[in-house]
Amino acid sequence: MKNPLFMIAACVLVGTCGLSAQEIKEKKSEITKYTVMERFEPKAILTVEERMKLREERIAKTERRREILDTLDISERKRQRLLEDLITEPFSNRLNRTMAEIEFEDEELE
Repeated sequence: MKNPLFMIAACVLVGTCGLSAQEIKEKKSEITKYTVMERFEPKAILTVEERMKLREERIAKTERRREILDTLDISERKRQRLLEDLITEPFSNRLNRTMAEIEFEDEELE
């Protein structure tokens, strides 16, 4: 039979270790008004409006590519891989090659 005194001592030891881990000393951190980039090259930093515009353009481009991939006459497996690339790796070689082929075919038709 197990010794209850040993079990109690083990619980107290584990509880004490857990409590000592909770004591965190606060560190004072200094907040700088400007980053180095903002300080020396303020024109290089985009404004909020410019960032929002770029984000909306990127979303529109992704949606357009998704529409194009949905209309292609390719196998479902390849379509799924390309859609996955569009989400996870928008600059993958497989996706870029497919889009380049589509654009090239469009130019030939004109």
